[in-house]
Amino acid sequence: MEKVKALPPREREKFFLAVLELKEDSVKRKNKRERVKWPDVEARVRRIFGKRVFPNLVLLEREEQAS
Repeated sequence: MEKVKALPPREREKFFLAVLELKEDSVKRKNKRERVKWPDVEARVRRIFGKRVFPNLVLLEREEQAS
């Protein structure tokens, strides 16, 4: 802070304006949220495995444990 006080008045004003501008930019970025484009996992699975249906191994294991 002492270095800022040592600046000439015009330079000190430029410094404070630059700091305020940085703060405003960060607030704008927080408010502006970009939508995330998620990959289509189902389409990828269909492309890899086709129309095959695989058993749900977790459910099968739970049924075996319940018996």
